[in-house]
Amino acid sequence: MSGGHTVMTEETGLKSMRILICEDEGLTVLKLRRLLTAAGHTVVGEAKDGEECLAQCEQTEPDVVLMDIKMPGMDGVEATRKLLEKRPLPVVMLTAYSDDETVRAATEAGACAYLVKPVNRSQLLSALHVATSRFAELQQLRREVEDLSEALESRKLVERAKGILMDRAGLTEAEAFRRLQKASRDQRRPMKQVAMEVIEAGKLMAPQGASRRATRPDESAVL
Repeated sequence: MSGGHTVMTEETGLKSMRILICEDEGLTVLKLRRLLTAAGHTVVGEAKDGEECLAQCEQTEPDVVLMDIKMPGMDGVEATRKLLEKRPLPVVMLTAYSDDETVRAATEAGACAYLVKPVNRSQLLSALHVATSRFAELQQLRREVEDLSEALESRKLVERAKGILMDRAGLTEAEAFRRLQKASRDQRRPMKQVAMEVIEAGKLMAPQGASRRATRPDESAVL
C-alpha cells in the first residue's frame, strides 16, 4: 500500500488517499469522483473492467480501490482476488445487490468493505475508513499464516470474536481488535486460536434462546 498524502481529511481524520475507481457505469464514476474529490481524496485513475484495473494499479499505485462487482470481462470478485495475490491493498466492493451470495463472494475474494449503489457521501467515507482498518488487520493475519486464503479464513473468526467482545464488554471495533491482538502477543499464540477461544466462550455465556449478534455486513459497509 502506498504512502498516500500527509494531509488529513476534515470529515474523518483519515489521510488524503489515492483512489482508483473500477466501475463501468459512467454516471456512477462521475458521482464517486465528485464525492471523493470534495472529501479531499485524489482519484488517480478509472478502469472499466478487471483487467484494466490490475494494469492501472501497477501504473498508479493507489491506496484504495473502489471495485464494481459486476463488470464485462473479468469481474470485480476475480480482479480483487488477483489483486490481493499480486499487490495487496484495501478494496471496497461496489454492488447493486446486498444478498448473502454477493456479500459472501466479496468477502471470500478479500474485499475489506462493500457499498450498495447508489452511494452517498457518508457511506463512502465510512467505507474508506472501514476498509483501511480492516486491511491493516488482514495484513497482520497474513504474517501469521502461509497464504491469503488462510488469512481470510482467520479474518472471519476474528470478526466473530470482535463482535462478541463488542457485545459483552461494550468495546468499539478497534478496541476489540486490540484486545485480541494483545492476548495473541502475550500468550504467543496465533490470533486465530485466540479468536476461536473467544467464540467458544461466547457460546457458553449466551443466554438460551437469545439472538446472536449479526456477523454479516450491515448498512455501514462493513464486511
